[in-house]
Amino acid sequence: MDWRIKALLQKVLSYTRIGDRLNHLPATLSKKHNENVVNYQLHECLRKFSLVELNLSKNCNALEIGTGYSLISPIVLHLLGFNSIVTVDISKDVRFKVLKKQLNYLKREEFLDKISLVSKFKKSEILNKLDQISRQRSLDDILETCNIKYLTSYTLESIEKERSIFQYICSQVVFEHIRPNFLEELNKKTRLWLGEKGYSVHTVNFIDHFANPGFFQDKSISEFNFLKHSDKNWNFWAGNSIAYTNRLSYLYYLNLFERNSLEVLEFIGENYRVKKELDIGRIHNDVKSKYNFEIDLEDLIKFQRGTFVLKG
Repeated sequence: MDWRIKALLQKVLSYTRIGDRLNHLPATLSKKHNENVVNYQLHECLRKFSLVELNLSKNCNALEIGTGYSLISPIVLHLLGFNSIVTVDISKDVRFKVLKKQLNYLKREEFLDKISLVSKFKKSEILNKLDQISRQRSLDDILETCNIKYLTSYTLESIEKERSIFQYICSQVVFEHIRPNFLEELNKKTRLWLGEKGYSVHTVNFIDHFANPGFFQDKSISEFNFLKHSDKNWNFWAGNSIAYTNRLSYLYYLNLFERNSLEVLEFIGENYRVKKELDIGRIHNDVKSKYNFEIDLEDLIKFQRGTFVLKG
């Protein structure tokens, strides 16, 4: 399907009150949707946590940026042994009935084994905690049981009202949806929130989301198709609250962290699908102008995804 059709649909949906939920609906139609969500969020949560050296026997607090449609990640952080978790998003998308279904998958033996390998709790304790969580009768009850604060329509100030120091801050394919000016403010605060001993781990998707697999995928375009467009043209198609991506590469993020005094311990760049190359000669000047330092244009299409491991 031509990406412009999906772009126009998302643009229309962005003007409706439930547009984001309707946009997400096709992904939920698979019978394995909840199982896949649990598998994905558990894997990514544990993968990112494995990249840091944090002693959970001490009083550790976590911040997740971008809750999305599931609380599995913050619940896993609770099962690992974090004392409290703050999870934030621009809208309240978690549904209690859906979460209850997902919790049943989390009790699978293979998932319990994976959690117990890195948790400060024994496997039996983790299962007991999951049973207790599953018995709760509302979303608020689950949040209270896990000592999770779920902030929607959040601001940096609302985060600070909950807690001013975090030992661990993470996000999963969220930063690409944040506008550069807010990214700057967020990372200034991150440096303060982490103190001297905290870690921050973020996985960022660098590709054009209209090339993502699914019913609406445009298989004819490069995963870096969006780099061909001017800011004005791209904002017309995808400048709305549903489709927005900032079109920034790993180079921008490395520079962002450096200028905010966040030490980059590791960057893991990935190409997880067959690449459909984009001629770098077609990269628009508006894209190039986002970098106020010297770049090699090949670097703008080098990685499809990357994980940044940072220290305060």
